[in-house]
Amino acid sequence: MKFTRYLLSLAAITLAFTTFVSAQIGGGKKSIVITKITAIDAIEERMENQGTGLSIEQVLQALDSQVYDRIVNSRRFNVFDRSDADALLEEAGAIGETFIFSKADYVLTIRVDSFNDRQETRKFASLGKTMQARVVEASAVAKVIMGSTGLVVGTANIQVSVRDAESRSQNTVGRVGEASDDLINQATRELAEKLAMRAVDFIYPARLLAVRGQIATINRNDQAGIKVGQVWEVLAQGEALVDPDTGDVINEEVYVGKVQVVRVTPQYSQAKIVEDFGIDRGAVVRLLTDVDE
Repeated sequence: MKFTRYLLSLAAITLAFTTFVSAQIGGGKKSIVITKITAIDAIEERMENQGTGLSIEQVLQALDSQVYDRIVNSRRFNVFDRSDADALLEEAGAIGETFIFSKADYVLTIRVDSFNDRQETRKFASLGKTMQARVVEASAVAKVIMGSTGLVVGTANIQVSVRDAESRSQNTVGRVGEASDDLINQATRELAEKLAMRAVDFIYPARLLAVRGQIATINRNDQAGIKVGQVWEVLAQGEALVDPDTGDVINEEVYVGKVQVVRVTPQYSQAKIVEDFGIDRGAVVRLLTDVDE
């Protein structure tokens, strides 16, 4: 009897502890850890040759903090402290093992593979002038990895290009390498936003929370890259399809309409329905047409 009571007491304590922990980590949210963002070796040499004011290390630090901020503020995940993952990643690489971070459901890794800061020259024969504009281009590859197995569940190559809004004549002194480097910062912010948005979409595709009349509510907030004016396609869940070659199960998505974003808040976004073939709550939405900054 005493042993039975002991087991019952132990079970009660375990249940209470599990309930407490579940409440602390946010219930059904998936957990994610973001490893330190790195770049290929050739980028640093290229940036030095171009005379840019910001070093690649400064760019990576800015990108690192911005991606982290956007993932946290997407409110989709419980985000683990990144320092733990960096230490484990370094240790796994040193002994030649696959990186596995069993504490988190997913691991996000990002590697910058291109960063260019250049001048574009345009000749206007009718005006007899030559104009120059500064252009910053950047690209990075993001990988979403299952924490428990190390298997890659999705990859994306994101590219951004930003142009100086002010064109200058040939006699104007070029501003590449200025201390302010606003254009590089702009490119970094845009790249971070798109990387974070793609990572979130791999795991939690954007969905409609509600449909009231001609207004649909999307579960994406003002930190998720969604903007007023964007057009999103709406896809209803279809049948589960089996790929005969691989045996993989593919969830069919059926096009049911389009919506255009009219309002973005810190909690969600709202869109006007512009084409409707059966739009309903729970449908997946994917960006179809972006808007210029």
